[in-house]
Amino acid sequence: MHSHETPARTHDRQRPAPVARAAERDADSPGPRSPGSLQGTLGNTAVTRMITVSRMMSEDEFKQSTKRFGAKRNASEIGRVDEALRAFYALPDGGQVARLYALKDIVAACEAYVAHKSGEGDRVDGVERLNNQAREAQSALDAEAVFHGLLAEIDRMVAGGEDPDMDRRLPAGEAQKASQRMSGPVFTTVMDGFIDRLRALRGDAGLPDETRAVIGELMAVVDLVTVKQYPRGGMPGMKLTTAAGEDPAFTFNVDTQARGGSSFMLGHVAHELTHVAAHQAFGSSPVMELVRSGATVAEVAALAEERKQVLAGLRQDLGEGDGFSEFQQRMLEEKLGYGGQSGKLKKYADSFAAAGKITPEQQAQLVAWDAAAGSASGTLIEYDTVINQMLVYLHLWETDQDHPFYVRLRAAARGAFDRRSQAREATAQAGDTP
Repeated sequence: MHSHETPARTHDRQRPAPVARAAERDADSPGPRSPGSLQGTLGNTAVTRMITVSRMMSEDEFKQSTKRFGAKRNASEIGRVDEALRAFYALPDGGQVARLYALKDIVAACEAYVAHKSGEGDRVDGVERLNNQAREAQSALDAEAVFHGLLAEIDRMVAGGEDPDMDRRLPAGEAQKASQRMSGPVFTTVMDGFIDRLRALRGDAGLPDETRAVIGELMAVVDLVTVKQYPRGGMPGMKLTTAAGEDPAFTFNVDTQARGGSSFMLGHVAHELTHVAAHQAFGSSPVMELVRSGATVAEVAALAEERKQVLAGLRQDLGEGDGFSEFQQRMLEEKLGYGGQSGKLKKYADSFAAAGKITPEQQAQLVAWDAAAGSASGTLIEYDTVINQMLVYLHLWETDQDHPFYVRLRAAARGAFDRRSQAREATAQAGDTP
């Protein structure tokens, strides 16, 4: 399955080992306005919902099932399982993220005990029963509430300058797992909520004009996205699902590994809707290249070089990340790199041609454009998308609008928006010609 946006695979990237958090917080409480309070307006009922978990043995029941004559519990590995179970039952009702983490701690303690005993011993059967009960209890948690709660937790971390990627509990990965457990209708409702939140940003008094214009453009094509789903068996991204000559319809395979919380999700939505808006503006092929239909090779070469220089300027302005946390800088660096990869258009053209999604003539045109773009081929697929995505990031991060990076980014967004608008007008005028 085709994807226009493949996020950095953090599990493939070498990085420092995650560190333990100084204090674990209940991620189900509402966060600050930017961007955490956004969670308070979406899934609020789900986040505060009381939960019911599968039947788990009590502390006393567990001690009875693992009782051994003459042995001291606190001085052995079994004491760590006792502590994890005690912590679980000490939690207040309703905190589903805290409950998830506590259940995972029980599982980890149980597995550590069984490994320590090499799977043998008087207490192993009781520990394994508790392990299975804790796993069942995890599966019984409300997936929607867990997802929103984890995003709220990540929002607080990002707002506080922390790095969610370094949290040993891996909240983004847990959010992705929670989204996989949602039913199709619930998943669609949750994603519609993110679209609504992106739309609502236009009401923010401090929103730059460029960002407001872009969001308005994206909202105009939302109805063309007829399916929003978890990318089962495929990659995240936007996909044209109708044939040539039919009314356009798109499927949004949503990336729910929300490394940056709400800012990641809203930026992801903006990125993918930009593919739809640009496709409609430029009259492009199913590859959704960011090039006006009928452009010459010379025009494409000049366009790619212009975009390459803008990305280089943004890298220079980003510099060592002054004004951004390490996590924010890394997110921006990833987007800048993703928007300028070489050979990207040819790769997509060949893949789509092999799948019968484009004609040989379209493939030849795209390959010629790829060659003309040289090392800036990626800008013909991902430039407008990452520009708009970073606009959303910076607004939700409350970045100083006078920061050189933000100033240049808004100028780039304005130029890209104008190019799409001009292409739309030209297409409309051509359609009105008798």
